[in-house]
Amino acid sequence: MVLKMNTRRQFMIAGLSLAAAGLARPVAAAGYPDRTVRIVVPFPPGGATDSLGRLVAQGLAEKLGQPFVVENRAGAAGVIGAGQVSRSAPDGYTLLMAATGAIVPGPGQDAASYRVADHYAPVSLVAAPPYILVVNPKVPAASAAQLVELAKRDGAGLSYASSGVGSASHLAGLQLERRAGVQLLHIPYKGMGQAVTDVMSGQVAMMFAPAPAVLAHIAAGNLRALAVTSRERSPLFPMYPTLAEAGVAGYESVGWFGLLAPPATPPAVVATLHQSVAELLRSPTATEQLKAMGATPARSTPAEFTAFLDQDTKQLTELLKDVKQ
Repeated sequence: MVLKMNTRRQFMIAGLSLAAAGLARPVAAAGYPDRTVRIVVPFPPGGATDSLGRLVAQGLAEKLGQPFVVENRAGAAGVIGAGQVSRSAPDGYTLLMAATGAIVPGPGQDAASYRVADHYAPVSLVAAPPYILVVNPKVPAASAAQLVELAKRDGAGLSYASSGVGSASHLAGLQLERRAGVQLLHIPYKGMGQAVTDVMSGQVAMMFAPAPAVLAHIAAGNLRALAVTSRERSPLFPMYPTLAEAGVAGYESVGWFGLLAPPATPPAVVATLHQSVAELLRSPTATEQLKAMGATPARSTPAEFTAFLDQDTKQLTELLKDVKQ
């Protein structure tokens, strides 16, 4: 999803203003948790969401003294697992580690009036890293600018893989089409692993991928990195230019990862979880683990994360409204 960095800063500033105004913060829940908590990851094992979910689960278990167990429920670019959590008991014992594309209006729901708080109790944003634009080494483009020119010449013949319709990798491609004025051939997969494999083999020309999925292949020469999808160069990958630098004006498309609970989860439970996640994300160990995944901590309050998701869902729906595949 296309996320505006200045908007994220506005959320943070707004949160500081509320704190300065002396508004009461929810009190942590006494006695919670007293048994095992499930964290549903609505994607297959081994992906970025799964890795971050396990990082959060381990950290929460250490801080709260009860097991936090990751359960993978993949399907429909995360929508199936996310929907199951939304319908779960609001007691704090079933949580969701979600990512871009998983929080969307369901069948029969009005996108214009959709409010995230009606369907989830957001806890905290965890990370919002850029994706890396990679191509098969045989693609005759040594830069993103050359790739755009190639796409303009080839019409809709240049293919790009994604981890599913509505995923961050899909939305990054849609954004490139809109901003660069090109047509691309979208090839959706049921996960990131096979998508990366087919780009390396040359069955698909290119893709937008999270750093952990492609860095080793870039180093081995099996993929060529052309750009990152953030508005500014990533401090973790300063050698890769942005698409805006390549001439795609206004381009920005980053993935997000965050923790949510079912709607109507008691504020005290949300506060307990939020406090523990915030402490985890401030720790040097978590920072290093996130860095290895190509991400940096992106802390938020529950209110900031809710506003963030409302904007994200609106923009995602707008991008996908004409997609037929």
